[in-house]
Amino acid sequence: MGIDLRVRLESLIVHPNSAAVIFFAGGAVAGLSVLLGSHNLHRPAAILLGDVCFAVIAACIVFAIGDRLPIWTLNVVLGVATVLISVAAAVGPNVHANLAVLYIWVALYAALYFRPLPAVLHIGAAGAAYVVVLAVGSNVNKPVVAWCAIFGTAVVSALVVFGLVSVLRRTSREDPLTLLPNRRTWDERADEELERARRNRTPLSLAVIDIDNFKTVNDRDGHQAGDLLLRKLADGWGGIIRGSGDFMARLGGDEFGLLAPNSDDIGIRRIVKRLHEISPSGVSCSIGVATWDGVETAADLFRRADEAMYHAKRERRAA
Repeated sequence: MGIDLRVRLESLIVHPNSAAVIFFAGGAVAGLSVLLGSHNLHRPAAILLGDVCFAVIAACIVFAIGDRLPIWTLNVVLGVATVLISVAAAVGPNVHANLAVLYIWVALYAALYFRPLPAVLHIGAAGAAYVVVLAVGSNVNKPVVAWCAIFGTAVVSALVVFGLVSVLRRTSREDPLTLLPNRRTWDERADEELERARRNRTPLSLAVIDIDNFKTVNDRDGHQAGDLLLRKLADGWGGIIRGSGDFMARLGGDEFGLLAPNSDDIGIRRIVKRLHEISPSGVSCSIGVATWDGVETAADLFRRADEAMYHAKRERRAA
């Protein structure tokens, strides 16, 4: 049950539309609790009730069609949230004290799901909206202190969240040992390059690289020696392809992959020869290559290169 709950929570956090539903629903609950707990609101009560209704409607819309909405609509979602919070915070001092803190939610959402520039723009827009609220609508004592308290907290929270998200994004796409892209990033890039080759009618080649007798290195010299060898090879190979438009990733264990856009069979074999040449003395690799035939999928292309790699490994053992 614990694992299932964690998976559900992770799913909610990963999907910005699901998070938007939670934020809108939470804002509606916050507004309703303030409405029910306050007295003598009169006209402001109608404004706050309308705000709550809009939040509920927004939550229902995003919940119903969120997965079908284009990504740019997240900007609209966050803009609507900022407007609703501003309207609620402008109702009066008693309501303001309880609901202005929701601006921090805007900052957190922006840090979670937006790139730096859009996030800064949304947080800045929320800060400007709060200035307007304090200037014309809320009659709050010491408005400068109120603004600094809310947006000081919002900015610090957003910076922490954005830093954590950046680390998680990088580690989810990068092999921590060699600092090369990992298998997930490789699969995405292979599909992208194949689609580009199909669209532009350009060649695409792929190489699968496996270090010979790597297990022996680990057994004889220890895992630290094996890790050092992987890092040394990754650094050397990365130096060859850096700036060339080629793409290398660690696929797992002692296996690496190389994508070579605009390279035909001759071109990929020339690259492979250079990879062999810079390998440390006493270290050999089995490398299989394949060039896209214009029809096969990325998985089929990889399979051909992988089979060629195992064929090369068998020939080395038989020699």
